[in-house]
Amino acid sequence: MPTGQVKIVLITGYLGAGKTTLLNNILANNEGIRAAVIVNDIGEVNVDASLIKQGGLSQTDELIPMTNGCICCTLSDDLARQLDSIANSGDFDYIVIEASGICEPIPIAYTIAQFCDESRYTGGAPLALDNIVVVVDADRMFDEFDGGKDLLGEAIDEEDIEALLIQQLEFCTTVILNKSDLVTSEQIGELKALIRSLQKDAVIVEATQCDVPMSEILDTGRFDFNAAYESAAWLDAMDHPEEHEDPEVLEYDIATFVYQRRRPFDIDAFAGYVGTWPRAVIRTKGQIWAIQDPDMSYLFEQVGHQVRLVENGLFVASAPEDEMRELIANEPELLTEWDPVLGDRMTKLVIIGRHMDREALEAGLDACLAEWNPKR
Repeated sequence: MPTGQVKIVLITGYLGAGKTTLLNNILANNEGIRAAVIVNDIGEVNVDASLIKQGGLSQTDELIPMTNGCICCTLSDDLARQLDSIANSGDFDYIVIEASGICEPIPIAYTIAQFCDESRYTGGAPLALDNIVVVVDADRMFDEFDGGKDLLGEAIDEEDIEALLIQQLEFCTTVILNKSDLVTSEQIGELKALIRSLQKDAVIVEATQCDVPMSEILDTGRFDFNAAYESAAWLDAMDHPEEHEDPEVLEYDIATFVYQRRRPFDIDAFAGYVGTWPRAVIRTKGQIWAIQDPDMSYLFEQVGHQVRLVENGLFVASAPEDEMRELIANEPELLTEWDPVLGDRMTKLVIIGRHMDREALEAGLDACLAEWNPKR
């Protein structure tokens, strides 16, 4: 049991995966755990809070519903106030936060991590983010990535759900493969490989009815913000493109490769090509250099047919000479991929998929490249 510092567990996962079941299992434990619970539901009526109460919330636990918003955006100030109140009460060992099924984990974790920042306190922070748990419905997850059943509510597009699932898996420290009794052992193996293709470090636990040991959820010491962010497989591949795939991933023909070129894309041609990508491409993320705006680095992100392209700051090589030298002096790691003519200008994309035709994808991308005249 923790002493002094209150440990925070964040539970994420898409709609119907089993988050509330896990929360009820935590509250029903017989290990003397004193837990405050924060439940976030996006609607006006907090259904999950009602379910948790029906599950037998004990008198030593506190339930704090947060409705009409998402704790990763409109309710972030409310979340901070609730954390402060709980930390100062001295009544709890843990705070368990159940996020809405449509919340992205990184903004929530960032809000919590800021509140737990040791530099803000004399004598140590009263709270520590200990574990980010994503609950995955093994049956529905398998069907989604193999093009089987429709997972969507009436108001949610497939691409949105798919993107959210990827983000939840990429930023976590524990994955619970719930409802594992509804799939075969072969399908479990395939799901684990898929998870490892997105998230290389998180602990994966198989479960039925989210029945898992409390040691996998509470007081784990697994969370570190930078480590959690860097454990995303796309980021690891970006930094280490020469390394081989996890054998478990390769067994199911889930592959990752880095597409890197020192020529800019014609962004119109690129957009047209991306629209034709096969479903075999699960995830793409990285930096794009575009001929239409050659000084700007763009962040490109793709999940299924959903794509996003946003400005990510100017290339260092586009700065005046004196400013460029100062930037390099402050970030010498830039020189590891510095080109004597182009500097840091390049396109570098991590592509993750299953049964991909890498040569065909590279050829299609190469056809989108434009000629670059440095004097243009």
